[in-house]
Amino acid sequence: MSPKSPPSPEQLALRKCLGSFPTGVAVITYASPEGPRGATVNSFVSVSLDPALVLVSIAKTARSREGLDDASFAVNVLGAHQGDVAMHFAGRPNECLRVPWQQDAEVPRLRECAAWLQCAPWRSVEAGDHVLFIGEVVAHGHDPSDPLIFHAGAFRIDKPASPHWRPPSPIDSLDRRRDLERWSDAGSTTHIVPV
Repeated sequence: MSPKSPPSPEQLALRKCLGSFPTGVAVITYASPEGPRGATVNSFVSVSLDPALVLVSIAKTARSREGLDDASFAVNVLGAHQGDVAMHFAGRPNECLRVPWQQDAEVPRLRECAAWLQCAPWRSVEAGDHVLFIGEVVAHGHDPSDPLIFHAGAFRIDKPASPHWRPPSPIDSLDRRRDLERWSDAGSTTHIVPV
């Protein structure tokens, strides 16, 4: 897909399908000649603990793509209260928003986040219309706050998007335990996996 062509119906259908997977929301921040910059993403994953690697996927047409080439960056996992920050770095800047930059950080990063990871560049890989930036985690921290969630094209805090969702009943839990017993290791153990 070229930068100017609109998505095809098939691509829109695939996007909607992929949107069924709830994800966290992060802002990738980095230094630029004009000052600190950032981009909102929901395509952030842990890759490895040894070495400590994480991956972010950035569209080739995004302004942040060039800024991340061979650059250190921070992954800022947003808290449930930071929807305005997510929108600001998603290309809808709010002139009234005071961006909560961490003043003493080695790499530009945000305050008040659920978690942050400072990364050194490790490798980048072109993948279709995106570039996968893999960073080595050199510092990190977290706060036990609720995360901001993205699901079905909208931010969520702590409840599912479906109006048909209901908490599982005790009967559902019993059925789940029975199913886990039936399928775990071809019945060679009676150990029940905790629910």
